[in-house]
Amino acid sequence: MWLPDPKDIISLRKKMGLTQRQLASKCGLSFAWIYQVENEDIKDPSYSKLKKIADYYEIQKKNTGWTAGDICNTNIVVAEIGQSLKKVNEKMINKGFSQIPVLKKNKCVGMLTDKTVAVFFALDKSKIMINEKMLEPVPPTVDFTSPAKILQEIFNYFDSVLVEKKGTLYGIIVIQDLNKLSEFKK
Repeated sequence: MWLPDPKDIISLRKKMGLTQRQLASKCGLSFAWIYQVENEDIKDPSYSKLKKIADYYEIQKKNTGWTAGDICNTNIVVAEIGQSLKKVNEKMINKGFSQIPVLKKNKCVGMLTDKTVAVFFALDKSKIMINEKMLEPVPPTVDFTSPAKILQEIFNYFDSVLVEKKGTLYGIIVIQDLNKLSEFKK
């Protein structure tokens, strides 16, 4: 039986496109334990816990049934209509995002992108409020349970896909997320 080296857990997790919290949840482990192992605070993790990660990895490696909910980023950074462009731009820079959904009454009305922000480069962004006219169109939205294989076709035309669960914004998928999935499946 193959077991991952504790030092390899972070790379396995990233190959699967999972956050520490997601890996913990899917393997029935605590987030704190994953965090401690990845930071080498636990030098000799238990066999049973490493086996859970190995088993999950092997199952997913063979699995072709990924869903949009499995691969989307659920730590969504959003903006609201009427927010200061300066504050939202700072949020985008701090999080390293090139685009974020903009909401109005909890519904996405468009995407704010780096291109849009660049248009206002020389202006005082603190006085500019986000409005619908400055936004890129809303990207396609898929259900949480949609098969991931449909995403490839969508990414031929769009930079991102929103994921909804029970009619509520649940996550976002960008092309890099799909690339991680295809790398993992090799």
